[in-house]
Order: sequence, then structure tokens, then C-alpha cells
Amino acid sequence: MTAEKSIREATDAIVTALAKHELSDEEKHVISEQICRALQQTVEETTANHLATTVNCCGPELDLAHQIRAEINRQKEILINNLKALR
Repeated sequence: MTAEKSIREATDAIVTALAKHELSDEEKHVISEQICRALQQTVEETTANHLATTVNCCGPELDLAHQIRAEINRQKEILINNLKALR
């Protein structure tokens, strides 16, 4: 399952669960924002760990490590933008 599909399914499930409660639109928005921030923080931390591992593993081939780092950062930005679009 792609990350985008997983995020969309989780968001849909949360919205459905929130619809069953008498929360104001503002309360639902606050919850949605908190979930988005938590997911974004998780993505940032996971990416940082992956980048550190890449540099450690590719030591002598730092050019390759930098190429991998650039691609990981590009994919991270795409994922974060998708998360922000789901708000």
C-alpha cells in the first residue's frame, strides 16, 4: 500500500469517526491539524534516520549518499505536501 493511500484511508476513517460525535467544525479542524502535525513529525524523524543511515552505509561513496539524500528529501516533500492537502 502506498503512503498516500494509507494516509487517505486513515484520514477518511478519522473523519467518519468524528462525524459520529457532536464536535464543532472548529474542533474537528483542530483534531485534523494535530494528526497532520503528528504525521509530518513522524515523516521528518524517519527521513532524518534514513539519511543518517545512508551516509553511514555509503561512507566512501559520499556522492552516491548525496544522490540518495536528494531523492529521499524530494520524496519527503511530496509526502508532506500530500499530508497538507488532506487538511
